[in-house]
Amino acid sequence: MVAFDLDDTLTDWHTGIGRAAAAVGAPEILDRVVAATWVRRDGVVVNRHHWRVLHETAAFVPDELVEPFLSALDPPLFDDAIPSLEALRGRVPLALLTNNPFGAQVLERHGLHADVFDCVVVADPSIRKPDPRAFAPLVAALGCVAHSVAYVGDSITADVEGARDAGLRAVWLDRWNDPWPVPSDVVRIGSLLELVPQC
Repeated sequence: MVAFDLDDTLTDWHTGIGRAAAAVGAPEILDRVVAATWVRRDGVVVNRHHWRVLHETAAFVPDELVEPFLSALDPPLFDDAIPSLEALRGRVPLALLTNNPFGAQVLERHGLHADVFDCVVVADPSIRKPDPRAFAPLVAALGCVAHSVAYVGDSITADVEGARDAGLRAVWLDRWNDPWPVPSDVVRIGSLLELVPQC
């Protein structure tokens, strides 16, 4: 069984923010978001909280541009998302666990909900990844044991360490070639397409 994170794993927030910033004539917004939302530990980026731009828009965007910026903000899917999901569908059960409270709507907008995933779990706002308890509803919905689920995500802290602590098999999607020393029990991939031969 393979379960996925949503933001920055399937949806490309960096590109979406850059496009919205360009659309309102303020490309510097992307730099502001990156500076404030890329979390580092020992010099390595361990989480990219791009989604914070939705909740803290005024911190990154001039007041007069907030409304047009948010109207233009629509993070696209990464190019490898659809091909990999289509290749995996039918071979293994697919699921999604996200902290994004609008996760189901995002999937619907991209045409991914009913036809692709066997289950979609939106984390309780009071128990979010990386809290190991955030993964329990996913495992329960799949009707399996935790170690039978491979959890794929971009965030070292929320996805990899959270999944490991919850007993799932962690697959780190490293799209940025971050210099993190990967533990022996974590699989590192650079593209979702690398999952296909393994399933």
